Amino acid sequence: MVKKKPREAEPGELRGIALLEILEKFFRRPESRIDAQKMLSSLSKEGQTYARHLVTCGPTGNVAAAKSCGFTLEQLEAAAAELEKAVRSLM
Repeated sequence: MVKKKPREAEPGELRGIALLEILEKFFRRPESRIDAQKMLSSLSKEGQTYARHLVTCGPTGNVAAAKSCGFTLEQLEAAAAELEKAVRSLM
């Protein structure tokens, strides 16, 4: 039997996985849920769109996420960086 080699992660995919895991952890704990909701509501429209993409579509590579959100790659990078900074501020 031949074992398949795991596929390489697409650019941005690992970041999306990490962000989604952190968001899920915040929303599972009642004591951090309100802070997480405030953080998400304080994001720009683009940051909120990327966060919604992560929750509804799951983590994807930058190209797929940009297409899903209706962003350019530059807009996606900015939205992801904004979300990452905001999430880290809650930790």
